[in-house]
Amino acid sequence: MSKIAAFVYHDVTDDPTDSGFQKASALAYKHPQKEFLANLDIIRNASVPIITVNQLDAVGGKSIILTFDDGGKSFMYIAEQLDKYNLKGHFFITTGLIGERLFVNRQNIIELHKNGHIIGSHSHTHPNIFYSLSYETMVEEWKTSKSVLENIISDKVICCSIPGGDANTNSYLSAAECGYSFLFDSEITMYLRHEKNITIIGRVCPKKGTNINIVQDYVNFKGFAKARNIRAIKKLAKKIVYPIYFANRKGSLYNS
Repeated sequence: MSKIAAFVYHDVTDDPTDSGFQKASALAYKHPQKEFLANLDIIRNASVPIITVNQLDAVGGKSIILTFDDGGKSFMYIAEQLDKYNLKGHFFITTGLIGERLFVNRQNIIELHKNGHIIGSHSHTHPNIFYSLSYETMVEEWKTSKSVLENIISDKVICCSIPGGDANTNSYLSAAECGYSFLFDSEITMYLRHEKNITIIGRVCPKKGTNINIVQDYVNFKGFAKARNIRAIKKLAKKIVYPIYFANRKGSLYNS
């Protein structure tokens, strides 16, 4: 059975104010350049191939996938580092923010695509709790984002990632209805899952300051169970706290 260690990063910058979302909670996902490069060295020196979703059928055994969420303008720095080693990443873009000051623009996205990176949807407006949306709203988020990106790159967009990482069955089925073949969430598993016509891939998320030994464990396909247990506790806490928090404040692309 195939095993996938899929990594998700967000911004890579020495100045957190110059790329991506600016909410306080986003700071944990903004890696200094030196730290990210140390992570990348561990990953690229792994004894397993680093692949993209369109290679899944051709590669058996163990492999690594690199993904990047939100669409901050530091995507261009990240891609530059990947290109040095001929590595390809999946860049998931919040399409409602394309061209905003701290986010990638249309030309950036075209450049990423031309250089062989995978362009995917991170929804249109980045709702904070995607699974709380109605099914119809989910479809609109996925459909709008897919249309925007396909218009920019003049190619099919086949993958997406869940804003916030947490998902439910409707999250998957709505993406499948809109024609996506692959969906990334933040369930910490190395095994592929399937819902109707969509393949679901879980990811690990080394936050800013994560011990490099933890990254090394992930590369060696270790530590998943421990990280999954920690995430389960956090998800339970979110279910208790979020309904109270969002009773007075709705999620949107500007407060994520």
